[in-house]
Amino acid sequence: MDTSPRSLRKPDVEALLGAVADPSASVLEEIAVVRNALIPALRRVLRRDGDAPWAALIASASQVGQWQPSRGALLAAADAADAAIDAEAVLDALWDLVTELNEVRTIKP
Repeated sequence: MDTSPRSLRKPDVEALLGAVADPSASVLEEIAVVRNALIPALRRVLRRDGDAPWAALIASASQVGQWQPSRGALLAAADAADAAIDAEAVLDALWDLVTELNEVRTIKP
């Protein structure tokens, strides 16, 4: 089975960008919206089945992309976004991933 990352197709990118197009009422709400929009894109890129949870997707993407541990930790924190996290930093990390997938359409080291 091929485990190399694959590229997003144009419809995948359009779906991702469309899902995050509307502004949210709060930072925590925006984290949830962006996180949920990223899930199908990451599942496609990482060749994961439809049930792969956020934590598993981030762990896999972090390994494939050889991310710094801090990036993976910020993205993983989006799964339990609450007042105890640095919500702005988590949101920035999510938007960085959206931008990366939009521009590169895959996860690269």
